[in-house]
Amino acid sequence: MTQKRLIKHLLYCFMISPLFFPSTVFAQQPPAPQVRVMTIEEQNVVPADEYVGHVEAIQTVELRARVEGFLEEVSFTEGDYVQEGQVLYRIEPDGYNARVAMEKARVAQAEAELARAQSHLKRMQTVNPQSISALDLDNAVAAELAATANLAAARATLENSELNLAYTTISAPIAGRIGRTEYTRGNLVNPASGVLATIVQTHPVRVAYAISENDFNAVKKALREMDTPGEKQLSPRLILPGNELFPETGQVVFVDNRVDTATGTITVRARFDNADRLLLPGQYVTVQVRAADPKLMPVVPQSAVLVNQEGRYVLTVKDGIATPQPIVTGTALDRMWAVESGLEAGDRIIVSGIQKVQPGQPVTVLPADSEN
Repeated sequence: MTQKRLIKHLLYCFMISPLFFPSTVFAQQPPAPQVRVMTIEEQNVVPADEYVGHVEAIQTVELRARVEGFLEEVSFTEGDYVQEGQVLYRIEPDGYNARVAMEKARVAQAEAELARAQSHLKRMQTVNPQSISALDLDNAVAAELAATANLAAARATLENSELNLAYTTISAPIAGRIGRTEYTRGNLVNPASGVLATIVQTHPVRVAYAISENDFNAVKKALREMDTPGEKQLSPRLILPGNELFPETGQVVFVDNRVDTATGTITVRARFDNADRLLLPGQYVTVQVRAADPKLMPVVPQSAVLVNQEGRYVLTVKDGIATPQPIVTGTALDRMWAVESGLEAGDRIIVSGIQKVQPGQPVTVLPADSEN
């Protein structure tokens, strides 16, 4: 009897144990995520002023029909990159070919008439002057002059017809990216039809930005120093959307000669090579201009910088805990950011394994030579 009571007591205890010992007590805690860290060091950084820049095409060409006719061919794909001289449109040439053939015949006729007039005048001039009247000689001279003029007119008309025939082929006058076509094959076009398509040059491009009057003196000084070999005091760089640093350095090619009284700024334009076509005309970018003395600043990898509603931050490691640290970034240095405030030399930030970490979570710092 005692044994049965013991068994019942054990079963009862087993059934009510979850009420007093939650499952989390028995669950094994997950291991702390493994991360790699970087100890912050300071580097000599040339501070940069930042401006909003607008990408512009150096050349923009609007294609228009110069003769009338039906479009026989549209030989490009909208949005493609086209080469200089590439055929883009063909207008039916049949009528213009016929016109050229007719004008060639008129030139031949005028040449024959001139040859006859010249021959007649030569005969008149070689005979005995007593045997012809002065009026006949004058008429022969006038006929030769008229035939010469008729031939010149015929040749000019032929040249115009050949020019109109050439206009039936519309080619790209520059290399660049072509936009949408406003007319497709079979449509009637003429000089009044407006723009057929537009080509914009994409390499190189120009970036326009406005600087304040206070910055203007620094720009003038830097432009003067650019004439000195080895000096690169003024070197505009671009930051693309997504905080990506554009790989090419620009060259200032224009500084306006007056201040915009409405904004108190001066327009500057810089030229950038754009062989990879990362920049598109009309795009907005951030322009960084370095025109100051270098100073020591902390630098961090751009990949280690996170963004939330309050701004940019990094995850520092203090006492084995991942701690968010707000920062203010400055100049972009290739794949690094100079930090204006928020970090000091000697701070440790997470640079690998960030995606596995939550702020305030314990972490395990891997040795520098360990593998994931």
